[in-house]
Amino acid sequence: MNTRKFFPKTFFGRSLVIILIPVLLLQLVLIYFFYERHWDDVGRRLALALGGQISYIIKTLEEKDFSPNDIKIQFKKAESNFLISSSWYPEEGLERFGQKEVTSLLDKTLEKSLAERINYPYTFDTKLIKNQVIIYVSVNDGVLKFSVARKNLYSSTIEVFILWMLFTAIFLLTLALYFMKQQIKPLRNIILAAEEFGKGNNYDLKPRGAFELRQLSRVFIKMRARINNQINNRTLMLAGISHDLRTPLTRMNLQIALLGDKNASKNLGDDVSEMKEMIDNYLAFASGEKEEKIKNINIYKLVKTLCEKDIIYDSKTIKNKVTKDVHINAKPLAMKRALLNILSNAISYSKNIVEIMTIKNDNFLNIVIEDDGKGIPKNKREKVFKAFYRIDESRQSASANTGLGLTIAKDIIQSHGGRIVLNASNLGGLKVEIMLPIKA
Repeated sequence: MNTRKFFPKTFFGRSLVIILIPVLLLQLVLIYFFYERHWDDVGRRLALALGGQISYIIKTLEEKDFSPNDIKIQFKKAESNFLISSSWYPEEGLERFGQKEVTSLLDKTLEKSLAERINYPYTFDTKLIKNQVIIYVSVNDGVLKFSVARKNLYSSTIEVFILWMLFTAIFLLTLALYFMKQQIKPLRNIILAAEEFGKGNNYDLKPRGAFELRQLSRVFIKMRARINNQINNRTLMLAGISHDLRTPLTRMNLQIALLGDKNASKNLGDDVSEMKEMIDNYLAFASGEKEEKIKNINIYKLVKTLCEKDIIYDSKTIKNKVTKDVHINAKPLAMKRALLNILSNAISYSKNIVEIMTIKNDNFLNIVIEDDGKGIPKNKREKVFKAFYRIDESRQSASANTGLGLTIAKDIIQSHGGRIVLNASNLGGLKVEIMLPIKA
């Protein structure tokens, strides 16, 4: 049997289980054995003492032949010395009084112990009168009734002990909850810092908590600094390369403009534009959008702007089925670039139709983009997210194809806490599902 499913999944919950289970088991064992010991020892002794007192009273009355005057005297002595109230029912039988059902621990103790001291037929009742125990003994053609306070047979020590144990358990639980929360808090801060770093945001992490957690925080801060340094160096390098390449491209554009052959001029101009777009893609992939602030954006307006201004799709039909009042918290330029890359791919490889729609639930917004093109084989759907990967290396698209479009889109979506999945479309081509948290 797999016991993992019965344990909490969080570190906090498992820590509490590790602390509390031994404590609770120890307390339960102590309570059980004390309880048993109490009733087997203390309770039995009290019941034996009562039985001995009753036997003494009966033997004294037998010696006096149960004379009315002696009965009164002995009953007064029993009440003053033993705190036992007594009554005499001459010519009565036990059948009138009857034995009540034995249910409680006190009943079981009386049933077992009184027989050792009282050598006469008897019955008892612990429920007829509240806080009283009544014992009926058949002697000399009559019945003696003895009434004693329940507290004389029942020690309150066990209730006090159990109350103290419960109070201690609650106190220890509260104390454990407080200290565990204090210990878990630094770990949650590290998780939050890692999550924010993955989204491209900065989180001021301060080493706190136990030695291991402080050490983990310092290691994470150093690792974050090294990664940021590497990213900045890569960005600076590519920015320099981009600048150096743009200068000769600008000169080439000027020289092309001076050419007399318009056809050659156009072809060379297209090649230069394609090279410039490729350089821009490389730089965008390297630098990312980490400095951009998160804002509340309307997805419908963003898609509408892309379709009207940023995408050239000639005669192809784009069906915008996005709900008009759908908003998410995201980096506007980054999200625009991600959707632009995905839509551009869909339009480039579609035959006639591209559809974009949204599905909203409580916490996530699904953006679905479908086309009627050839689609992507199932075994290559994960590979297309790798940088510089092309499905068909020999095929050259009409625009600059760097193999970075989906890579950049996936990075942006993941940095917003979302994910992107590729599936077959009902239109015959590719279906791109983007799942984004409504609150980033």
